Amino acid sequence: MPVSDDEPADLQHDGVKASTMQAAILGMIVVSFPMLIATFGMGYCLRFGWFDLSVVTHVKMGLGTVVLLMLTHTTTMFYFMGTGSALKQEVRERELDTNFLRRARAFKGWFFIWLTLAIFGSMATGMLGGGAHADLLRPVQTGRSVLSIIHEILAIGNLVVNLIALVLTPINITRNNRLLDDVGETRTAEDGSGGPGGQDSEGMEEEG
Repeated sequence: MPVSDDEPADLQHDGVKASTMQAAILGMIVVSFPMLIATFGMGYCLRFGWFDLSVVTHVKMGLGTVVLLMLTHTTTMFYFMGTGSALKQEVRERELDTNFLRRARAFKGWFFIWLTLAIFGSMATGMLGGGAHADLLRPVQTGRSVLSIIHEILAIGNLVVNLIALVLTPINITRNNRLLDDVGETRTAEDGSGGPGGQDSEGMEEEG
């Protein structure tokens, strides 16, 4: 059974889209990583009076970091949900081994939990941070505010969670690529054999 000219083009187009999205995710990780460390460090610089930093600078840096982290993690989730949906559909349509789906669930389960914690942790840290640093701008201060203490605790937890999520992202992208390659090999094997009954049809034509 001959393969249509449109099929390789579609597969190639899907591959380009996937690789472009992967490159975008990895690019955002490269920028997010140092911004997260810098924002966390700026908070302690303000607390202990290290360097000449203003509250406004830390707030602006923190806002940019929160937005970029949320964009990175949500894009990552949408990418894995998209490839997972395509994988599930192909396994069902071509009646492939369900082990492919089990392999996908094995690394996506905990990974999505880390991504979700990182997203909500970044939001909470950023929102409470705005209130905490608003207290620092008051003319009269009597010790550290409750919001400042909560913000510091959340910042530490958020740093750990985000670092784990950012490190796991390229690892799981690699695992996902291997899984998709394995599924692609089954497609290549079918095309090479000419599909079910392909060889028998060719033999009949030669005899005729």
